[in-house]
This record gives sequence, structure tokens and C-alpha cells, in this order.
Amino acid sequence: MKMLFMALAAILVLVPTSDGTVSVVYAGSLVRVMEGPLASSLRSQTGLQFSGEAKGSKALAHLIVAGLRTPDVFISADSKLLDGLMGRGEQSFISGYRIFGSARMVVAYSIRSPHRDLFERAARGEASILDVLANPNVRVGRTDPQLDPKGVRTVRVLQLLGKHFHRPAEANAVLAKAEVFPEEDLAVRVESGELDAGFFYSTETSGRGLRALELPSDSNLSREIAYAIAVLRHAPHPRAAKVFVDFVLVGGGKPVLEQAGVSYFSNPRVIGRP
Repeated sequence: MKMLFMALAAILVLVPTSDGTVSVVYAGSLVRVMEGPLASSLRSQTGLQFSGEAKGSKALAHLIVAGLRTPDVFISADSKLLDGLMGRGEQSFISGYRIFGSARMVVAYSIRSPHRDLFERAARGEASILDVLANPNVRVGRTDPQLDPKGVRTVRVLQLLGKHFHRPAEANAVLAKAEVFPEEDLAVRVESGELDAGFFYSTETSGRGLRALELPSDSNLSREIAYAIAVLRHAPHPRAAKVFVDFVLVGGGKPVLEQAGVSYFSNPRVIGRP
């Protein structure tokens, strides 16, 4: 029965819709894949035009609640934010959602950084990542915890790194010196060499001039970072929204997102009635 459902869902993805555009607001960590290969595959396989906006998931949730955004679909890097959009009756923005895949935290550095050799030493195990980040000449970037779940997670990662290396004071110093940027800007600033490194999800480095440094397994939050997808109750293009969700979960969008670093769960967790 499960295989039959997945086959039917895949077929649905291939059916063109009369709603020519689907509007999606989504976690900025997915901007490169969403605006590039996923949008292209969506158009070729379904006929849908992708209209997307990338920001920190928390900022997008606030915009939806304030009535400043009315998209068809919301993809969040923090499923708890979608709980806040589920109310009762007319006060709810969504009726449910699916948690479909995960990522992990990494430190990514620019190949244009004048301190590239320090990061490469860390990659070879010749120096600890905390030593490199704490270097006073190394410029580090992060996102705002008030607007982006990744900003919150960066704080936690540094706390865990301090515990892992038994040097909490140095970890706190890295947090204090790290410069804060919007999620959609951070990768560009690191890639250009304006910053030497930043804290990212594993999904953000593919196709960029960035190299990722893996964090210790007890510090990368690999069990906590999950992507969730929901259709808005008052979606302007409800049929297109359904086609898009099927495309992401079981259709041609799945291998595209997997290639970008999203680890799909064998069975998406269903919350409410999505």
C-alpha cells in the first residue's frame, strides 16, 4: 500500500497544473539548490514556475503571522516554528506539516581567505577547529538567533565545542567576536573572502566557493536539524502547492535536495493534517 501511494504521488508530480506558479518561502540554507536545480527540475517536470523567497525560518514565520507574506508553501529548518502556525479554526495558518529530512552543522571557510592554510590544517587534523576559529586574525560570521534557527544552533554548537575541547572560555570568545549577518547574506560574504569562515548547515556549501569542515559528532547537532514543509491554509495556488509538496517529498525534487545534502527520512513524520 505504501509503495502504491508513493507511485501515485510521483505520477501526480508529473501532471502539469493550471496554476502556473507556486510561491514558496523557505529556509535560506536552501537558497542555492531551490533557486537553481530544483526550480529548473520543477519547471521541466511539472510545468510549474517557482517563485521563492529565502530568509531565516524564524523571520519567515513572523512575516506569515503578521500577514506580510501569503505563500503557498513554507519550508522551515525548524519544525517547532510550524507548531506556532497551527492554531484553531480561522486563527491557524496551516493545518499540519511533514518533517522530511535533516542536515548537520559545519564550519565553512572561503578558498579566498588569507587564512585558508589554517583551516586546511584543521581539515587534516593538525589543529583543532576551535584553535583556528579563536585566532584573533580570523573573521567569523554567524546568523542572528532572533531571526534564524541556525543562529540559535550556532550558539549551541560553540557551547558544545567548548565542552568537547574542555575550553569553554575560548568558545565563548569565538561567539563574542563572530559578526552577525542575515542568513541570505552570510554565505556570500564568506564565499567572497570578506569573512574567513562561518557556521552553516551541511546543505549550504554545495556549488559554492566554500569548503566545509566537519565538526565533532557530539557538536554538529545532526540529530536535531530537520526540514519541515507545510501548505498554507489560504494558499493562493492550492493545486500548485500540492504538486510542489509531492515533488519535494517523493518526486523529482527529492534527488535534487539529496544531492544538495538533505538526508531524507525513510518515513516523513506527519504532524496534524497536512
